[in-house]
Amino acid sequence: MKKTKQGKHQRISALLSNVRQYWNEPSPGHYMPYREVVAYSAGGIGVKFLAVMAMNMILSATNVLISNTLGVKPMHVYILYLISVLVNIPLSGIRANIIDNTRSKEGKYRPYIVKMGIPSAIVTIAFVWFPYNKFGALFGEGTIFGEEKAYVVTCALILLFNFIQNFFYYFFTEAYDNLIHVLSPNTQERADVSTIKGVVYSLAPSILNLAMPIFAGLLTNDNLYDIRLYRYIYPPITIVSVILSIVVYVNTKEKIVQAKTHVIQIRFMDSLREVLRNKYFWVIAMATWLGFLETSMTVILSWLYSYGGICNSGVYAAITLICQNAGLVGMLLAPFAIRKWGKRVVCSSV
Repeated sequence: MKKTKQGKHQRISALLSNVRQYWNEPSPGHYMPYREVVAYSAGGIGVKFLAVMAMNMILSATNVLISNTLGVKPMHVYILYLISVLVNIPLSGIRANIIDNTRSKEGKYRPYIVKMGIPSAIVTIAFVWFPYNKFGALFGEGTIFGEEKAYVVTCALILLFNFIQNFFYYFFTEAYDNLIHVLSPNTQERADVSTIKGVVYSLAPSILNLAMPIFAGLLTNDNLYDIRLYRYIYPPITIVSVILSIVVYVNTKEKIVQAKTHVIQIRFMDSLREVLRNKYFWVIAMATWLGFLETSMTVILSWLYSYGGICNSGVYAAITLICQNAGLVGMLLAPFAIRKWGKRVVCSSV
C-alpha cells in the first residue's frame, strides 16, 4: 500500500515538474506549451457559454425562448426559421470567403474569436433585454397580415436579430473550433488537446443548464420561460464569455500561417465533387444529423418539467447535468483510440 502511494506521489510530482518545465515552451516533439493548452481549453468555456445562449435565441422549430417566452406562434416560428435558413446560405459563403482570404499577422482564425465574439455577445444581451412588451403602446392598434402590429414588429425584430446573430455567432464558434488545426501540425497532439478542451468546455452547458432551473425556482416560481430569468442570467455570463474568449486570443499562437502570396484557386464544382466523394464527410454529416435526437430529448425533458410537473427544479437540474455529461466517456477515450488505431479507423468505426 505504501509503495502504491509513493508511486502515485512520484507520478504526480513528475507531472507537476513537467508542467512547470514546459509551461511556456513546448516539450520535445510537440508544438503547444501547457500554457497554450490551458488557455485554449479554459477559454473554450467562454466560447461554449456564448454558444449555448446564442443558440437559445437562434430560430429553430423547437425554440422555446421565442415561442413560449416571446409568444411567437409555432407556425410563424417555422416560417421565420425557413427564411433564416435561406438567408444563412449566402452568409455561409461570405464567411467562408472571408476566412479563405484572411492573411493576417494574427493568424487565420484568432482575430475572429474577438472580432466576432463581442458583436455576438452584444446581440445576445440585446435580444433578451429588448422591450417587446412596449411595442403595443409604441406602434398603436391595428393589424398587419391579420396580426396585431406589435406582434408583427416583434417577429420582424426577432428575424433581424437572427440574421445578425447567424453571421457573428457561427463565425465566432467556427474560428474557435478550427483554431486547433493551426495550433499544431502534429495530428496526435491535436487529438489530445481536442479531448482536453472538449472535457473542459463541456462544463459550460452543464453549468448553465444546471443554473437555469435552480434560478427559476428562486426567481420566477419555477417558470423557465419567464423573460426575467434570461435577463438576470445572460448578461453577466456573456461578459465572462467575452473575457474568456480574449484569454484564448491572447495566449494562443497559430503555427501554420499561409503567406499572402500563397493563393490556391479551386473551381466550385471540383471542390463540391471531391466533398461528395469523401466518405469521412458523410460519416461526420450523419453523426451531425443524428444530433437532432439529443436536441429532441432536451426539449421533451423541458416540456415534461414545465408542463408535466414531473419534478422540482433541483431534480430537473440534476437530470440535465447527467444528460449533458453523457458523452464524457467518449471524449476521454478518443485520444487513446486514435493513438492505437489511427484517426481514420476511429472515424470509420464511429
